[in-house]
Amino acid sequence: MKQILVGVDRSAGAANAVRWACALASRCGAAVVVMTGFEPTDSEMPPGRLETLVAREQQELAAWLETLQPGGVPMRTVVELGDPRTGILTVADREGADMIVVGRVGRSAGPGLLHIGSLAEWLAHHVDRPVAVVGDGASPAIHDILVGVDGSDGARAAVAWVRELGGDSGTRVAAASVDEAADEWTPDERRDTSRRDLERRIQDDYAAGLVGTDVDVDAVALHGPDVADVLLQAAQERQSDLVVVGARGLGGLTGLRIGGVALRTLHRADRPIVLVPPG
Repeated sequence: MKQILVGVDRSAGAANAVRWACALASRCGAAVVVMTGFEPTDSEMPPGRLETLVAREQQELAAWLETLQPGGVPMRTVVELGDPRTGILTVADREGADMIVVGRVGRSAGPGLLHIGSLAEWLAHHVDRPVAVVGDGASPAIHDILVGVDGSDGARAAVAWVRELGGDSGTRVAAASVDEAADEWTPDERRDTSRRDLERRIQDDYAAGLVGTDVDVDAVALHGPDVADVLLQAAQERQSDLVVVGARGLGGLTGLRIGGVALRTLHRADRPIVLVPPG
């Protein structure tokens, strides 16, 4: 990972997204590009007025970043004209960003602002690279990662992203898969057999790409009808710093690009989420 793009609106949520991205960049040796969208309210302007407004926005963005004291990570700023949704993808392509980071909640939409809540949902449907959605109180440290696996292309991409991220000596990874067929009425013996079979599939297939890396990997077999809730509950119990899921999957993960699990995960999560599309 060489370049991380952060979409901001200078809100508290955006500030934490910048801090989180900088910590990740420091870990990976990457640079950070901080971008804000700017949509002028006037349809017609005298010559030079637009340039003046953009320059002022650039100055205010730079001043805001100085208050965050993000550390020694290489950083640049971009003010992009137009709709911030398409603008962030345009900047990501232009800058060669390997990842996009946004805050979970931003201010109301308006000139010069990114409405982060709706932007996060929009990115989940349209983006072609990993997207991280970071809450206000999220810690920038990443010592425990829960990655959802099910053998799909999206889940394998999520595993590959975690492998690329690597870790320090204290990093743990839980490769978690959900058996939607098992419920509270399933006999204990059958549930135990299903759990052991699923753990073997996780180790031998779903998360095989993580075996032999510099992180401790746990195969975690879960059960329940709501994949998003089950994964998030497991992350809470483990006190995971990050949840990583593929943008497409089988069974309960299918809805990640079209709503469903993605929206429930984004709305309910109390910790950073990374969505990884196939490829």
